[in-house]
Amino acid sequence: MATASCATGDSSSTPKHSNGHASPLDLLRRFHKLQAARVEGYGLFEDAFNTFIAGAPVYDFNAYKQRVAEITISFKKISEEIIHIKNSLQDTHNKGEIAAIIEKVQELEETKLKSTADLQISRKNASDDPSDEVTQQEITALHFKLDDLAQEINEALEDLKFESEDLYAQEMEDETSR
Repeated sequence: MATASCATGDSSSTPKHSNGHASPLDLLRRFHKLQAARVEGYGLFEDAFNTFIAGAPVYDFNAYKQRVAEITISFKKISEEIIHIKNSLQDTHNKGEIAAIIEKVQELEETKLKSTADLQISRKNASDDPSDEVTQQEITALHFKLDDLAQEINEALEDLKFESEDLYAQEMEDETSR
């Protein structure tokens, strides 16, 4: 069975600024890599659920539980590193606006993960009793909620891109002046 780890990489490999800390731009790049790993994690979560549900009516709950535990650990590591990035941007680099956007993304991602788990529970219940209209309505509502969350996350990432444009421009200036 493949492992469930979404590669989070090694934060010690983030280039250090002259003050011994990663530069704001390096932190943003790391954040984007972690976001990509989180997206990969959702794919693994969905794959684990699809494998679990395909076994109906005899589910392999232990295998599913193990995969979810592995994925959860990976999500936790990603979350912890993103919180560190946010704190570093805010406290070390005085980039409060950027840190606030990252915090918003983090909060939305937490809601998305919980909603994804809720959707999987509802989908399992629907698999057990396809005639349950309440469960079908829950599934529809959760799909809408997840779509809205994805849109909010994308909007926050666009805000982050806009808010951090000066950091990228500064890097380009620094490279051309060398």
